[in-house]
Amino acid sequence: MSSVARNRTAEPVPAFTEAFERLRGDAAGSSGKAFEQRRAAFERFHALGVPTPRVETWKYTNAASFVNKPFALAPRISSEASQVIPHFAGGPKARRLIMVNGRIVPQLSHVGGLPAGMVVQPLAQVLAETPEIVDRASVNDEPEHSFEALNRALTEDGAWISLDDGVALDEPLQIISLLTNADHAFMAHPRHSIRLGKDARLHVIMTTVTVGPGESLLNQVETIDVADGANLTIDRTSQQGEGRSSIIRSRYVLGNRSRLQQSTVALGGSLQRHEMEVRLRGTHSEAILNGLMMPLGTEHVDTLIRMHHEMPDCESDQFYKTVADQRGHAVFAGKIFVHKDAQRTNSYQKNASLLLSDDAEIDAKPELEIYADDVKCSHGATCGDLDPASLFYLRSRGLDEALARSMLTFAFTGEVFERIQDKSVAHVARKMILDRLPGGERLADLG
Repeated sequence: MSSVARNRTAEPVPAFTEAFERLRGDAAGSSGKAFEQRRAAFERFHALGVPTPRVETWKYTNAASFVNKPFALAPRISSEASQVIPHFAGGPKARRLIMVNGRIVPQLSHVGGLPAGMVVQPLAQVLAETPEIVDRASVNDEPEHSFEALNRALTEDGAWISLDDGVALDEPLQIISLLTNADHAFMAHPRHSIRLGKDARLHVIMTTVTVGPGESLLNQVETIDVADGANLTIDRTSQQGEGRSSIIRSRYVLGNRSRLQQSTVALGGSLQRHEMEVRLRGTHSEAILNGLMMPLGTEHVDTLIRMHHEMPDCESDQFYKTVADQRGHAVFAGKIFVHKDAQRTNSYQKNASLLLSDDAEIDAKPELEIYADDVKCSHGATCGDLDPASLFYLRSRGLDEALARSMLTFAFTGEVFERIQDKSVAHVARKMILDRLPGGERLADLG
């Protein structure tokens, strides 16, 4: 590694090499040519290193301090249905894939009765039977990204979802990712591939939750291809405990007249970072991204968005809200690229933040990079405290200060809940926020 690279990245700890060697011959796709591809990816991870704040896209997040630790491969633990059922969403007819420590558990999952032309199966099965199609499923050339390279080297399982042209699933498909407690720090590297054919339609609910104490790293990669006329909705909730870190990288490609709508609520954990790279490669396509972050204590939540308008007559909307209290740290970095041929682009970005403590920190970095001349683009970031007049009004009506502040904070987050498509997910998200607010149970009783 060059001296320049060493100044910008950290050398991976030996535990990553130990995990890679233990994986050989054990996981699907870890022998023969497939293993050589894994080895090439692992060597790339070592060459790139673990990013530090000297890497521009990690300016406000020191990944090395969170994840460059002696993690072992995730233990194979069988979970009970009682641990999973409380996290069901999408209604009684929803199909579900249940993952425990990065591996799908078939006996807990339910994906029967799918329409003809739709395939949902564990990635491990695809890696074992036809590993070459996993590489072909990549929607872009592989970027210079160390954690994606690590995922390619260490992935064991994930979701493989494919819909043929015109296929629609009327009920949601929920993917529940459960991370258990363990007596040692562990890491999981699931990879999801979602491909919608022309005019296909799918609603995915992604639920990530940790159970019990422990230290873990979730390094997840998603490649999502939405063909011409297709419609994909994703509702995400992520609720993690102390000592848990996650890095999720989602890459989307949209075809002509296709639509993507995603809403995310991320709470808890030592580190939660979600990177999204959206490429609008067809005309008249639309991408809508919504999100809510609320770090407390010493939690760190980081959202990075790269929205690429590559073709004319497309629209995008980014709407994110952030609440930081105690010593919580939130980062929002959203950039809109309007390429030369992307005339008549309409793109909007807003990040509104609420800073509730002098010790909390919120870093916002909205950006525009425009190479076309017939566009309508805007972006903005606001940050402030609770409105004193509104606080005084509530206190004059008999509310104590803590409850009044909680009520105003909850009202600030409400617009994000309204954008969540599935009502059961919106209900869960509201409860997640109320559980973090002083007097939240009283606010729930008030309706």
